[in-house]
This record gives sequence, structure tokens and C-alpha cells, in this order.
Amino acid sequence: MGDQLEWANPDWNDEDWLQNARTALTGKFWVRFEINFDSTSTLIQNKGLSIISIGSYEAYWDGVLIYKNGKVGNSKEEEVPGLFMSNFMLPDSLSKEGNHVLAFRISNFHNTNFKGSWNTFLVEEYLNDSRKYLRLTALMFILAGAYLIAALYFLFLFINDRKEISELLFSFICFIFFGLIVMEFVKFLYAYEYHYHLYRLALIGLLTLSIAFLVPLFLSIHFKIPKKRYFIVFYSILLFSVIYFDNILNDRSAQRVSSMMLVSSMLISMVALYLKRKGSLAILIALILIALLNIFSTLGDIHMIYNYDINLFLGFTILIVSILFSMAQKRKEERIAYESSLLLSVRLKNELLKKNIQPHFIMNTLTSIMEWVEVSPKQSIQFIESLAGEFEILNQIADEKLIPIQQEIDLCKRHLEIMGYRKEIQYNWKENNIDYQQEIPPAIFHTIIENGITHSIPDADRKISFVLNFETNVNQKIYELKCIAENRKSKNRKSGGTGFKYIEARLTESYGDNWELTSGEVEDGWMTRIVVF
Repeated sequence: MGDQLEWANPDWNDEDWLQNARTALTGKFWVRFEINFDSTSTLIQNKGLSIISIGSYEAYWDGVLIYKNGKVGNSKEEEVPGLFMSNFMLPDSLSKEGNHVLAFRISNFHNTNFKGSWNTFLVEEYLNDSRKYLRLTALMFILAGAYLIAALYFLFLFINDRKEISELLFSFICFIFFGLIVMEFVKFLYAYEYHYHLYRLALIGLLTLSIAFLVPLFLSIHFKIPKKRYFIVFYSILLFSVIYFDNILNDRSAQRVSSMMLVSSMLISMVALYLKRKGSLAILIALILIALLNIFSTLGDIHMIYNYDINLFLGFTILIVSILFSMAQKRKEERIAYESSLLLSVRLKNELLKKNIQPHFIMNTLTSIMEWVEVSPKQSIQFIESLAGEFEILNQIADEKLIPIQQEIDLCKRHLEIMGYRKEIQYNWKENNIDYQQEIPPAIFHTIIENGITHSIPDADRKISFVLNFETNVNQKIYELKCIAENRKSKNRKSGGTGFKYIEARLTESYGDNWELTSGEVEDGWMTRIVVF
């Protein structure tokens, strides 16, 4: 620490200086490097210096001032911040074979928030380093563009659908990795002042941390891992513990959270494979390849940090490709399920019409009408109006997936009127606490009362009553339809005949697996209970 121009002299005795090129202090100081140009240095025709510095500096080669980066000052006000990276030519007259000393006179007063300053340099063919990294940057920006397109595509998919939260998470992951590539390689395209390097490192650390958190979260949701909430909470605690006890600006910290992401993602993929989730094998293989890539790369001579950067981008690309393959498989399943649902919808529509326009129902109803016309013409007109009303409602609801509950109740009442004329039994209908704003699949209560009419014996007054109750809470809607009558002994009613298969198909079409159907004998008749979650 300090400032003496004599320290630029290559003959100055610096044995008592600290033997590193890093300091945690802020102020003015000097850094000296010793370098030997042997016979191989003649292979470099145009010797250039590529310098990285956290501070403004003056560079002295063998005591000669050869470059200024910013303005060295005695305070933050006096100092003009220099650039983080610099490239300049080394004069031929100063680059002969033999020993040389490169001395830096440095001030880092603008480095107020960063713990430490360092200086390093590389002697090579002039601008060779820049050209090399610009070529790599061009390739990485092409890759970044691919991530940006993928991010926008899955974002638009989510906006149009808003059902698959995994699509939104995947979009965020691609956006973040796009930002990570840009921030990692922007230093080769934009010469920024040294004190901005802190903010760039902080942003890179936050982006890396975000990816390390979002990738396992995405996989757990994508594969529908049970009890994933507990795993994510535990993983989050471990992840943020690393950041709390380490510096997010540290490359080692970024490597640790990336390793945690890799291990946790492999565990999730193994669980998904055990649960036979589609696409889990492809992602697990990709993660194993990434792990092997990291292991083998550390065995080479390339610098570990350079390995980390390359492995991160290459490994993440492998992971993204495997995730896209998995999501494509899921899309295919969804398309097949959608096509099957269309076929199911058509089949249910035909089933609904067939249930009520089947030949024996029509023949029996027409026969009853003929009898009523002879016995009581006035009653026969009401009979015909009820039949027409039921067919009108059936025609209205045949193409619908859900209908207002009032329309379903009207259909049930019409059917009870018709069956009352046919069987000369008084069918009563009651309803309690009905929310007429609710919607239900068509003809499910209609099917239940058909079942009740078929399998019930009227009382001494030739009456059968049906009572519909509705309850709701935060998570459930509960419908209870009771048939109050003596029950006939019937195997189909207990095991579930074609009527109940129709109800189950309709509930699945509208609610997926979020429903429950129970039916059984009660003290005063038969109770059918439908719960929608």
C-alpha cells in the first residue's frame, strides 16, 4: 500500500511485498509482476497485453509508462474510473528476451462495495484473446436467442391456456438463462468501468441462484411428484444456506448451488422414473451426462472456472433439450386425451339421446298416451305436453358439457310427470338449499331418478318421493339425491349398471378425477351422493 514512483523500477527490491495480486483494502497501492520472455516469446509477432483490473491504473513495463486506464487519484473525487478489461500493444523495444517487470500504480476508491481488488494480465498475440472470445460470444448469443424464443413460446402457451404452471416456470427458466448468457459475455462486447463489475457479478449470482431453485421446482411440478412441497422447502433451506454462509459473488458459491441443482434434479427424476412418469428417463439420462461431463472436464488442464462456465452452458442446453422432449411427450398425451375426450363427448351425447329415445320407451309411452286419450283426453294432453317438454330439454342439453342445475331439475320433473302417467304412481320431487347458479353435467340426476323408478316399490298410497339436497364448503360441492321408497333387490343397483357408468363418464369429462360418487341403501330408501372437489 502507498504510492512511490520508484516502485516502477524493475530493480526495486520487493521481497517484503505481499506475494499475491489481490487486496481487500481500498486506496492507492502498487502491484508488481515478474515475467520471463524466453525463446518461445519470439513466436508472438505482435505482443499485446490483455489486462483485467479492479481499479484505475498506470502500467509501467521495466519502469516505462506504457498505458493509462482511467485516472489514478487520491480520493474518489479525484479518481476517474478505468475499464474492467483493457487491451494494448507492447512496444517491440521493451519486449526483448529476458526478465521483465510489469508494475501497476492503482487506485480503487470507486470500489466501495466490493471486498477485494485484483489485477491479472496475459501476454499473447495482440487482440488474439479478444477475437477468440468474440467468436465464442457470437456462438453463445445465438444460443441465447434460442432460449429467448423458447421462453416467449412457452410464455404465450401459458397466457393462452393458464392451466399448466410448469409451462410458466419453464419460460422463466429460459428467460433467466438467456439473461445469464448475456451477463456472462457482455464483458467482451461492452467495455464497462471497473466498479460496475460488482453489480454484474451480483446479477450473475442471483440468476444462477434462481435457476438452481427453479429447475428442481419445475421438475417436481412437471412430473407431479407427491409431497413435493416438503422437498422444495427443505431444498430451499439448503440452497439459501449456501448463499448465507458464502458470498454470492464467489464463483465457488455459484458452482455449489449448481451442483445442488444437479443432484436434486437427479433425485426428482429418479422418483419420477419410479412413478413411471413420461419423459423422466430422458431427463435422468441427460442429468447423468451432465454429471459425467463435469467429472471428466475437471481431469483436464483447463482452468476450473473456465470449465464451470462452459459446462454450465453446455450442460444446461442438454437439460433443456431433454425437458423439451419430455414436454413434447406430455403434449402428445394431452392431444390424444383431448381427441379421446371429443370421442367421449360424442358418445355421451348419443348415450343421452339413446337413453330417452329408445324404442321400448317410445312404444310404452305411446301406448300409455293411447290409453289416456280414450280414458281422459284432457289428461292425455298434459301427458303429451310433458313428453314434448322432456324432449325439448334433452335437445337443448345434448351438446352441452355443463348445464344450469335449474335445467336439470326441470328435466327431472318432466320425466317424473311422464312416468307418473305411464305407471299411475305419484312421484314427488323436493329440493333443499339448491344454489341455482351452479352447473352440473347433463342428465346425471335424471339418470339417478330413472334408477330409483326402476328399483323402487311405491308405498301403500302408490307414492315415491325424490329429495335433492345441496351443501357446499371451501373445497367441496355435495349433492345428495334420496329416493324415499322400499327398495327392490337388485344386483345391478349395488354394483353399478349402465346408468351409473354414464354418470361416472360425465363426471370424469367435466371434473377429471376431482369427484366422488357413492350410492347405497339408507333407512327410508336409497341415497346417491356426488361430491365435486
